[in-house]
Amino acid sequence: MKKIYLLLFILIFVACSDQLDKDPYGVVSTSNFYKTAQDAEMAVTSAYKSFQLLDGQQGWNTRAGYTPMGDVTGPDAQAHPDLVVYYQIQQSIVMPSVDQMYMLYSRCYKALTLTNMALQKIPEIEMDEQLKSRYLGELYFIRGFWMFRLAYMFGTAPLVNKVLDISELNLPNSVREATRVTGKKVNNYKITKSDLMDQAEADFKMALQQNIENRNTGDLMGRADKGAVKAYLVQIYLYQHRWQEAKTLLEEIMSYGYDLLPDYNDLFDGTNDNSIEAVFEVQYTAMNQKGTDNFATVLNAPNGDGFVAGGGWGWTRPTPDLEREYEEGDPRFVATIFRKDVDDFFGQMFIDKVNGTGLGIRKWTIGNPPNNKGVVVDQVSWYNSCNYSLIRYAEVLLWYAEVMNELNDQVTAAKYVNMVRARTATTTDPNTINSNVIRELPPISPTLSYEEMFWAIVHERRVEFAFEGKFGWDLRRWGIAQEYLLDPNRWQNEVTPGYFRYKDGKDEIFPIPQLEIDRSGGTLIQNAGYD
Repeated sequence: MKKIYLLLFILIFVACSDQLDKDPYGVVSTSNFYKTAQDAEMAVTSAYKSFQLLDGQQGWNTRAGYTPMGDVTGPDAQAHPDLVVYYQIQQSIVMPSVDQMYMLYSRCYKALTLTNMALQKIPEIEMDEQLKSRYLGELYFIRGFWMFRLAYMFGTAPLVNKVLDISELNLPNSVREATRVTGKKVNNYKITKSDLMDQAEADFKMALQQNIENRNTGDLMGRADKGAVKAYLVQIYLYQHRWQEAKTLLEEIMSYGYDLLPDYNDLFDGTNDNSIEAVFEVQYTAMNQKGTDNFATVLNAPNGDGFVAGGGWGWTRPTPDLEREYEEGDPRFVATIFRKDVDDFFGQMFIDKVNGTGLGIRKWTIGNPPNNKGVVVDQVSWYNSCNYSLIRYAEVLLWYAEVMNELNDQVTAAKYVNMVRARTATTTDPNTINSNVIRELPPISPTLSYEEMFWAIVHERRVEFAFEGKFGWDLRRWGIAQEYLLDPNRWQNEVTPGYFRYKDGKDEIFPIPQLEIDRSGGTLIQNAGYD
């Protein structure tokens, strides 16, 4: 699918008054677009483009990236000293007025504008109906994706599921309600009402009714298929504790032929894009001058150590707190993290030139030739062609373990956790200078209690998906964020007592940007605790 991003990114200009009825010379407008199948394809391509703005694209502006939010909202990543707002987000003291909140928020609505326009116009085009149905399925998925992202990040953001007239722009908050399940100490936070999640669920279900494959192959790789759609629908069900419905969907996904790559290292070096483990990936290309390149290597690679084009910025660094989480000999540790004066990248030692945490991120560190394994790297712009995985099959397996634990089947839960752990037997040591002692991790016991199994799953998700933007949101969804982050034994709290200031009932979601509240003339109301 990487080739679809080579099409022009279409900017849609909508006439808002009689004075703008005439189409500007040389500009594509809604009056002369959405006429042909090619127009439909370009509109869908533009909607897919929104995924490339998630992370690692458009250079420095990726400070609005969504993936780091899932890391810095937990104890795993410490931000570069220049990123003061990341520290504020991590400590739960971020203000509604900061640019970071506005950029995260506005990107969702920019994507919704593209998808809403295309969903309105494409049904009117005379074209092959099967192809049209596929395009609509992809668009419903994309809209559902951004609705869901608004739901878990901003909670009460306005629901926009159509093209708006100027008179409709000041929308009120959507409804969001949550509760704590009585009698449960863990996994007790339940969304009982969310307009945004309801819309996302409806969109995902509409996508499933269209002409999309169970699992794409060939030229369709990277486009939305039923595996990807169901994976996102599962996440809604997890938030809402709809365990049986999630179980059904996960079993359907597992029947589509996904599998784990044998070596964990191969997931993050750019050589296995759209692999057998990929459920949904953001597609990138490089050297085409069309803004489809991945900048994540520069952002993630250790700051100033010179492993990658541009030297590496290291905008987030692993923490000793995460280091402690790994079991002795877990090969995922050295596949994820560089240690000062211990680990190397193609023979070059990590020395932590900026005196950070003494740790650096190895995932997605792709060097200059010959240290790029054939991945396209632009040494001028520093971009590369490596895809970014949003959902991997390992996550499907661990979701299934979580669901089975909630359904009081700890034996099955252990089986699926152990399927993920078993890959440690075939994962190699990436070092070329100092050899690491790595080992296959033993299976967890099927006789664990419910709470013991829950914490085993917490551990497995934390180490399996480190720096993939998930753990901070996991803590919130499970209802354990306050207990976990305020623990005085967290590394940050040891260095700065009281560092984390998370509060239940407030910090599950971000504030609505103050700029949007001001623009609404008082129609929009701030999320609880941020006034």
